[in-house]
Amino acid sequence: MNNLTAKFMKFIESNGSKKYFFGGIAVAILILFACTFSLSTSYAVVIDGKTAGHVSSATALNQAMAAAKEKAQQESGMEITGPYNTVKAEVSHSLFTSTMSYNELKTLLEEKVEWLAPGAVLNVNNGEIQFAVATEEDGQKVLDKLKETATANVDASVVKSVDFQEEVSVEAANVKVSEIQSVDKIIEQIQEGKEEVKTHVVEEGESFWMIAHNNNMSVDELQKLNADIVPERLQIGQEISLTKQEPLVSVVITKEVTVEESIAHSTEYKDTSSLLKGETKVVTKGSDGKKEVTYEVKEANGSTIEKNVINEVVVAEPVTEVVNRGTGSIQLSSRSASNSNGGSGVLAWPLSSNKITSPYGTRSRGFHSGIDLQAKTGTSVYASAGGKVVLASWYYGYGNCIVIDHGNGIKTRYAHLSSYKVKVGDTVSRGQLIALSGNTGNSTGPHLHFEVIVNGSTKNPVNYLK
Repeated sequence: MNNLTAKFMKFIESNGSKKYFFGGIAVAILILFACTFSLSTSYAVVIDGKTAGHVSSATALNQAMAAAKEKAQQESGMEITGPYNTVKAEVSHSLFTSTMSYNELKTLLEEKVEWLAPGAVLNVNNGEIQFAVATEEDGQKVLDKLKETATANVDASVVKSVDFQEEVSVEAANVKVSEIQSVDKIIEQIQEGKEEVKTHVVEEGESFWMIAHNNNMSVDELQKLNADIVPERLQIGQEISLTKQEPLVSVVITKEVTVEESIAHSTEYKDTSSLLKGETKVVTKGSDGKKEVTYEVKEANGSTIEKNVINEVVVAEPVTEVVNRGTGSIQLSSRSASNSNGGSGVLAWPLSSNKITSPYGTRSRGFHSGIDLQAKTGTSVYASAGGKVVLASWYYGYGNCIVIDHGNGIKTRYAHLSSYKVKVGDTVSRGQLIALSGNTGNSTGPHLHFEVIVNGSTKNPVNYLK
């Protein structure tokens, strides 16, 4: 061994490296000295698995935690059971570690640590939504006030039950002090609710107003949600947005409501040949009956979700209306136009006034196929007998024209009209308003041109008018 050492030193000297060798030894000794005196033991403050800082001792952390707990207890006025977070001290060996002062540690804990206290939790739908309250009594107050508010505006009805649509419960629990809320604040949040997105597909017969009414909305509210839709131009299959705020908890009221409703009367028709086809005569006037109906109604947030009849009492029976319905046909037997007593009387004058301004027959401008009756534009024109409308449109020189087929080859024509009150296919009765007189077509002034047509040929109307 001595020989090896001697040889190693001789090698160092022969290469001129002796001074560097001893210099390296000196540096190694200095590093060893620094490590020995700088490596120290501290404690890492670990909150919920994350290091928040270092302290000189675990005792310091315990004392600071106790002080933070005491402060939280004084500020909340509640008995603090412990921290919500996991807080612990872990031994740490490191070089030149900076540690917090006691005051710095207290400030850190006050910012990062939340505290638990005995209280209660209001659960909605098995904890889907939760509210923290100071006591179980406060939780029950929330539920009671929601019910009171929902029933405050109930009209003259018998309230059978008040419940919640969702599953709700109040349970004792340790709760975060920072999350405890007052009864009024929780009610405000519940009523403010959340935005619920719905759409409605327009069905046949629905109007914009009906959709709004059925969804407990005003027309203005529905229009704001659907600014691009023109209410008067709804299309079947069109989608309407019903997005609105819905409360977090819905109160369901079951009540009995008694209302008076009408019972529609029926109409019995009796055929008679004493009246012409298309003519009717009321023999016994009908009237609606009355009944008192009691419904069991379930409402949630003011909207009806279920309605069933539980009792019905008839107060007044309806009276059936009896109407004679004509089956007879017009039978024309021409009389002389000069007959001072008029014609056969089977046709009624088409105007309330029967002043003739131009008669039937040959005149200076040619043959006149009807009679002209004095009438201002807009005068009511009536059907001369019952029948079916076969023309209601512009017809050559007649202008706006109506033709009624009375059967048995008999028709009447009404010309130069300003507007129609019937359309093709309508069945009209004697004396029914069918049009307003005018000055359309080949006309020299406002009047009504009236014709009687028998088997395709015009006849003198006065022979058939009464």
